Amino acid sequence: TSINALLARSLPYTMELAAAALLFGMVIGVPLGVWTATRRGGPADGAARIFALMGFSLPDFYLGVLLLLAFSCKKDQPTAQPATDRFVNLSHLNRLYQAVKLPNGAEVGTVAIYSEAPDYRLVADADEGFTCVDDVARAGLLLLREPDLSTNPEKQMQLNAMIEFVLQLQAPDGAAGAGYFYNFLFPPTPGSSAITINKTGVTSVAQANFWSWRAFWLLSEAAPTIQKTTPALAARIQTAVQKLTANVLRDFGKRPRDFTFVRGVSVPKWLPFGSGSDQAAILLLSLNNLYQQSPNADVLALMDLLGAGMVAMQAGDANTFPFGAILSFENTWHAYASDQAYALLRVGKALNKPDWQATARREIDSFYPYLIQQGLLESFEIEQSGSDIKTLKTSKFSQIAYGVRPMVWAVLEAYDQTKDIKYIDLAVQLAGWFLGKNPANTVMYDRTTGRAYDGIGPNAVVNKNAGAESTIEALWAFQRLEQYPEVLKKLF
Repeated sequence: TSINALLARSLPYTMELAAAALLFGMVIGVPLGVWTATRRGGPADGAARIFALMGFSLPDFYLGVLLLLAFSCKKDQPTAQPATDRFVNLSHLNRLYQAVKLPNGAEVGTVAIYSEAPDYRLVADADEGFTCVDDVARAGLLLLREPDLSTNPEKQMQLNAMIEFVLQLQAPDGAAGAGYFYNFLFPPTPGSSAITINKTGVTSVAQANFWSWRAFWLLSEAAPTIQKTTPALAARIQTAVQKLTANVLRDFGKRPRDFTFVRGVSVPKWLPFGSGSDQAAILLLSLNNLYQQSPNADVLALMDLLGAGMVAMQAGDANTFPFGAILSFENTWHAYASDQAYALLRVGKALNKPDWQATARREIDSFYPYLIQQGLLESFEIEQSGSDIKTLKTSKFSQIAYGVRPMVWAVLEAYDQTKDIKYIDLAVQLAGWFLGKNPANTVMYDRTTGRAYDGIGPNAVVNKNAGAESTIEALWAFQRLEQYPEVLKKLF
């Protein structure tokens, strides 16, 4: 946290106390002094002298405690009630949050990747780092959507610091991957206090990958809000987004709509990593933010290309396995990052693409109930011969918040667009996973602490660590669920 920010937040209260003390001295002290002066040597003068001597002699910190006891503590005061009835509790996320200074002097907000039970100490990864764009961008989006952001200086400060972190990790002009984003920061090495950017790790190099899309998502969505509060930061966001957009249009905008086959399954070749519909979903949401703020024909054409590729990744139908699932990559579906249905619904509505919306609803209407019936799955692979589709491999575990939250968002978006009550019922069943209706029969998100466990592994063993990803994804789920009293009423 910067000194200037701390001063800006604390100075008004200090001035208020100083003004109150001055006013108290003038209104009480001056009349009392005049009154006792006219009665010099009398009982009133003596009492006033003793009172004044006690005031000067007692230490301020001790006198302050006495005044608090005298005026604040009442025997008959009611039992304390929770300050909020919200289901989103940011306490653990705030524990994961750290403000650090980069070697170039920039002060940024980070979110620790790992927090290990039972004491939930913060832990770094020796190979990757201690914080990453993947998590910080998601935490920034969470804060951006908080209902009290406009009146909460602490959340505003953290959001701005997280945006600064993301901006600092964009690869500069002339560097490999310029315009894309690095992902991780390394902690200081022994004997050094310098924090450094991981520029070479396979999960951190600046390239067209998940972390660049999440950076894009945060920056594109935050731009209008930051423009109102911090124009200088908004200008830097605009520059960063322009560089990233140029990269995306260059690398994906002109790809031909070609297909290939993986184990007999026809998949597109023009999405990120060829058929990465999971990554395409985040990129599509980001481009839609950009397009809604400033319409651009090239951006629109790329969005159409991405959406078409995601639609092409749907397999099966209401009566045929995998029941309309939108495959994540090649011939594989995995639960984590499965934002395809949500993205197709949201962007399909914005661009008037009913076929996109229909594709999303097919997955929600047929595949989600299948998953619920199975007690959820982690992943599966398929093989296709003609119209016959069979399973090559299925995995039930691990189950993580990152695999459940996307489905919660999708069914709530479907409800917003259709008002069909069946989506409320689906939301209740899916959100129940966080509250103990899961293979481990364990509450995975604790509303009282704000912690979310890292997942359910084989044999339904719960990983009780509470890292950034699980915590943020659970908070994201309940931040959206809070807007639907009809869901909460059935959940609790």
